[in-house]
Amino acid sequence: MRIAVNLLPFRAQLAGAGHYTQNLLRAVTRADARNEYIFFVTPQADAHFAFDAANVTRVAVNLDARAARLAYEQCALPIQLRRRAAELLFTPSVAVPLAWRGKQVTIIYDMIAEHADVTKYPRARNLYVRWMSRYAARRADAVITISENSRREIAQYARVPRAKIQLAYPAAAPTLARVTDALELQRVRDAYQLPERFILYLGTLEPGKNLPHLIRAYSAMKRARPELPQHLVLAGAQGWGVRAIEDEIQRSDATGFHLIGFVDESDVAALYSLADLFVYPSLYEGFGMPPLEAMACGAPVIVSNVSALPEVLGALWQGQRAGITVAPRDQDALTRAMTRVLTDDALAAQLRAKGLQRAQEFSWQASAQIVLDTLNAQAAQH
Repeated sequence: MRIAVNLLPFRAQLAGAGHYTQNLLRAVTRADARNEYIFFVTPQADAHFAFDAANVTRVAVNLDARAARLAYEQCALPIQLRRRAAELLFTPSVAVPLAWRGKQVTIIYDMIAEHADVTKYPRARNLYVRWMSRYAARRADAVITISENSRREIAQYARVPRAKIQLAYPAAAPTLARVTDALELQRVRDAYQLPERFILYLGTLEPGKNLPHLIRAYSAMKRARPELPQHLVLAGAQGWGVRAIEDEIQRSDATGFHLIGFVDESDVAALYSLADLFVYPSLYEGFGMPPLEAMACGAPVIVSNVSALPEVLGALWQGQRAGITVAPRDQDALTRAMTRVLTDDALAAQLRAKGLQRAQEFSWQASAQIVLDTLNAQAAQH
């Protein structure tokens, strides 16, 4: 079967969906010697998907703006699919070409656009994502998603049968493990001018990540416990609405804030390993890759108790998950949780150990097999 894969939404700096797609496709193409894959990819993202696989052909499409990409997907891509005799279109996003009438398998990560109390996109884009997510779920012959929470919401909001939606969990990249080499740790510390001790957030800096709330909770912790040496490091590419984060820092009576920008893939493991604590206070997540990555690198983790984030930490075992969950709008609870982890060495060690165990339960190979079975099932129905 000839499978076309639309990778055009991804750029040079991969975020969560990009990393998921990269690792998943690497595992799928490695496990699949029968099907042929055609990757439609921008030159900026080409290196991320340049797998050493004989059954992969990459088609470079040079698109600079989002409007140009949308126009290409809707008008030119269906023509290219027919010219290249594609039998199935695999879209690792909701970028679905309306004119394509052939077989289609789509990844839908979440239904965040359905939640009026969570701001991820500007209003016009949110309306588009909401409509396209519903359409993609209904139009696709099969849907892949990344958590039970997302599976439930896709079925609910798009009104499709749960049996149509297959669950393929993310996993930490094979390169993500605790770094103990002193020279490597110092290299990354110097590269990003990191403080000696710090609390870490890593992810896109955007409203839905609830970072002003984290800044306020950190400030309250420093007021109550000024002797604690930890600074707050916010790492990741700037999304829209980053001004609110900068304004909250300006209003704070605390010091020790570090906005270090996008972190190179090769530096991420050391960054997690250097952190005393990883905090992810997001208002909504389809899954939540950074907490899983942090656990794989041995960092204690605090996350919000909403959407799929408790799912990442696993089921309760003797009253405790592999990390701590708190209500995303309860500033006092977050302040107490951070203080507790930073002052209780036994608890921090326990969270590190449980987090490492939990991270090992996820496998790209297992998820790739689920996706491959889904793709092959469509071929069987052709």
